[in-house]
Amino acid sequence: MTIAIAQTGAPTAVVNRSLAGFMRAVGETSVLFARGGPDALVDGRLTTERPADADLQRTGSWLRGGRRAVTSDDLDAIVENLDSAGVTALALIGGNGTMAFLDAISTRARQRNTNLRVVGIPKTIDNDIERIDHSPGFPSAARYLAATATDMARDHEAMVSVEKVRIVEVMGRDTGWLALAASFHDHDPEYAADLVLTPEIPFDLDATLAEIDRTLAAQGRAFVIVSEGVAPELTRQPVKAQNHTRLIQGGIARVLAQAASDTLDVTARGEVLGTAQRCNSALISPVDAREAQQLGELAGGWLVDAQGPTDVMVGLARSGETAAIPLVEVGGRVRSVPEKWRSSEPGDLRSFYDWLSPLVALP
Repeated sequence: MTIAIAQTGAPTAVVNRSLAGFMRAVGETSVLFARGGPDALVDGRLTTERPADADLQRTGSWLRGGRRAVTSDDLDAIVENLDSAGVTALALIGGNGTMAFLDAISTRARQRNTNLRVVGIPKTIDNDIERIDHSPGFPSAARYLAATATDMARDHEAMVSVEKVRIVEVMGRDTGWLALAASFHDHDPEYAADLVLTPEIPFDLDATLAEIDRTLAAQGRAFVIVSEGVAPELTRQPVKAQNHTRLIQGGIARVLAQAASDTLDVTARGEVLGTAQRCNSALISPVDAREAQQLGELAGGWLVDAQGPTDVMVGLARSGETAAIPLVEVGGRVRSVPEKWRSSEPGDLRSFYDWLSPLVALP
């Protein structure tokens, strides 16, 4: 039996832990590693080189990642390459796009009468995968953002004489999970954000500036969290691009800061936190590290078991229970922030913070 494993998309702080769990489960089974995301699968770049234990405790991704707008010819090439290498089982680590990709590979293998069992291992900081309470990678990114945004609010208070408005932009594509996480402030209640802007809430520039103005009048400064997916028409960012093959550079924070400065006649700064959100090693969530390894181990166990589930993603409930979730129920679907947490006022988000707190485990 030969199993192949690859990762698509970007790293998270704990994605190597999923690979560690997978390796533990498959033991001495023959494994081929596609290092380089979908390009490696299409090109047939499969190696038997195994990662060192130390590699699997670091951030980044030993498997490496990447994105590609996959064609029908690409799917044929992948199935042919795997079949030629004797691969009968495939694991892919990634998000909702990866699960759609894996489902497409499985479908093409059946069409070609090729024996291939597949299991997806969830991974994304965006927390936008359906049928899972939270995605490995998200708790660590949330922990980093909650701590960092609070520190930035303290810094902002110190600089209020020269900087009245500070707007901090976080990742998340077209969902607001990370923006809400950045507003988490139970560990230092005095430095809560004044406003949190998410893509799920319709954006109105005039109303946003009016809210910032009211905050300035009440307390002399305004600290705002904004998701990169807010008002893409103002930044022309491809937050909804299929396969995410175009890079998102960020920009809405600076656009809003300039608008606040021009309209309200105050000094304003726009900050873009960038990729530190997904790769910080100092603030890895212990819960996240444990669960990422657990789900990788479960996926590996399913693949070495000839009777194990196939065409599924490993799911996770808040209770810690796991389940086999059909790929067709998660592939390409986006899990947006639910209605109950769609508020721009941190004071209205108590139940979200209660949900998040055990995952980030801040003191």
